[in-house]
Amino acid sequence: MKFTKATGAHAQDGAILFNMETDGVTRQFEISGDVLRERFGAADDSPNELLRAFEGAAPALQDAAHRAQGVPADGPILLGEGDFA
Repeated sequence: MKFTKATGAHAQDGAILFNMETDGVTRQFEISGDVLRERFGAADDSPNELLRAFEGAAPALQDAAHRAQGVPADGPILLGEGDFA
């Protein structure tokens, strides 16, 4: 779970919150359990399954975070199904 640890990822309310640095700025992101189940193979909404799928999705999450670096946000940047199409 190297990516999980490096990003400080944790499950919260059926989603995964994590931090990632893009262009020298650390920002918080959120990906829903729905996306992790439908797109990345999480079997259910349990924290262990969501984190397993999150870990496997590392390259796609890094790409999505890089593309979202200019998005203004007061809270976490939400990554949805469309960010991985």
